[in-house]
Amino acid sequence: MRQHMFGDVAEMHALDMPNAWDAEAPFSANDGLVTDIHSAATQALESWIAAQDMFSRKHILNNFVSSDNNGDARPGAICASPSRKHPDYYYAWTRDSALVVLEVIAWLDDDTFDSVFKDELKQRLDAYVGFTRHLQGLKNLKYGLGEAKFHMDGTAFRAPWCNAQTDGPALRARAILAYTQHINKHANGDPKRAHELFALVRTDLDYVTKVWMHAGNCDIWEESRGMHFYTLLAQKTALEEGARMARTLDVDNDVAHVYERAAQEIAHKLPEFWDVDHGYIVATLNKTGGIRTKNSNLDAQVLLAALHHGTPKLLASRAVAATVNRLVHVFDRMYVVNHVQRTKIDGHWVDVAAAVGRYPEDVYDGDGSRGGNPWSLLTSSVAEYHYRLAVHMGNGPLAQYLVQVGNTYMARVARHTDADHTMREQWDKNSGYGRGAVHLTWSYAAHTSASRWRHLAITSLT
Repeated sequence: MRQHMFGDVAEMHALDMPNAWDAEAPFSANDGLVTDIHSAATQALESWIAAQDMFSRKHILNNFVSSDNNGDARPGAICASPSRKHPDYYYAWTRDSALVVLEVIAWLDDDTFDSVFKDELKQRLDAYVGFTRHLQGLKNLKYGLGEAKFHMDGTAFRAPWCNAQTDGPALRARAILAYTQHINKHANGDPKRAHELFALVRTDLDYVTKVWMHAGNCDIWEESRGMHFYTLLAQKTALEEGARMARTLDVDNDVAHVYERAAQEIAHKLPEFWDVDHGYIVATLNKTGGIRTKNSNLDAQVLLAALHHGTPKLLASRAVAATVNRLVHVFDRMYVVNHVQRTKIDGHWVDVAAAVGRYPEDVYDGDGSRGGNPWSLLTSSVAEYHYRLAVHMGNGPLAQYLVQVGNTYMARVARHTDADHTMREQWDKNSGYGRGAVHLTWSYAAHTSASRWRHLAITSLT
């Protein structure tokens, strides 16, 4: 099996909680299968990444309903996937949509895109704001703002589902806040518009302050009930950002105080997720229901939490490194596809890292329960993790090595992505072929996010 970059697993296992959270991980440029950053193989990978970027952006926007849509979907709705059977993912999940919007907003600051493309993005984002206002105004929802998903026409989904999912409103608030910040920065400020947007944010964050402590809410995989690391970190970050915006807009000071107090209370809860016996951050505490076979409590959603909502300090912590290290070790041995350590891209052999799944006990196969598989978006996320660490470390041999390791995860994604760049939710753990929902919006957004951070990491090396 391939070597890993975090050193001795036993060392990570033995960490006590204060050191795990506060100290940076002991990263080292281990010898192993890593393609040189300036090699022809790396250039072949870069060409694939660039082509995948274009394809991914196209399909993200295909799944993001525009204001001139003439179909049955409401403008501003974002489908998880256009797949309507085996599986049916043609719904607007609050969480998935907000994550996509945060990625699209990041494109607005990319100087390589022209004004025509950016105007199109702003039209989609304005439609998303309208869609948000519509959803917040729906009546007679059993779980209120915590409803996980909606039909694409903006009507309520009434069938049984794992609700409430209270990370959704927090993420949506963060998405609207990010758009507000962009408008304030690039439109010479529009106080009326900013206050209109903050009213939507406040609706979601007021809800978060009332529900964050509830232990019966569902996790992001819609399988477990309890207190979830991902959900709490999403809520904490949203409340902190909301408090800052409240002060910027000179909203009633009590609003900022309420949000800050709730964020502080959540912050006091988060260290409880460090499991000193297992040596990693667990996904869920105080389980009250849902899947009962998830005994390890080791889950890639912890990495997603750090990427989506964590500070650079948290991302570079020993606690997150230990968790990622354990995930990679487990999946490296679980999946047959990980026996392959090189792939050919445009005639060049490129080293590949392990394909990564959700959690070891997973049984969801994309359209049934015959056994879990690696996920495209999660493997892209491990790539992004390394690129962001490289940015954090700055210029130097270690940062260069982190970029090289990130490249091996991107190469793994390239190996299992369709030749025409179509992405799916999962890859079969034995054959490596795509499984589950086709054109999964989150898979495309995870790729473009990893690619953006790769660019930033490489730029920091020059």
